[in-house]
Amino acid sequence: MTSLVVADHDNGSIKPATLVTVAAATAIGGDIHILVAGSGSAGAADAAASVAGVSRVLHADNEVFGHNLAENLAALVVELAGDYSHILTSTTTTDRPPSTKGPEA
Repeated sequence: MTSLVVADHDNGSIKPATLVTVAAATAIGGDIHILVAGSGSAGAADAAASVAGVSRVLHADNEVFGHNLAENLAALVVELAGDYSHILTSTTTTDRPPSTKGPEA
């Protein structure tokens, strides 16, 4: 049994929410792999490699992942999904653009 954790990161480092997700994967048991998908994300991949309990880091460094669009990441996760018993993500929203509606009245 192997779990895939989709990293929440800023291309240079792993966000704390990813560590919480790794803890959840640890509770499930088995091997834990982390997916770091981004553009210029080598620093985050290096940081992921040092997370306790992680046995493998999958690093997808491509401009298509540069804006954290769910459509692009979902296609990659679906491609990888067959190799995993569990796929986990944090509950954060990354790189969400600010509202264009302005402050609420």
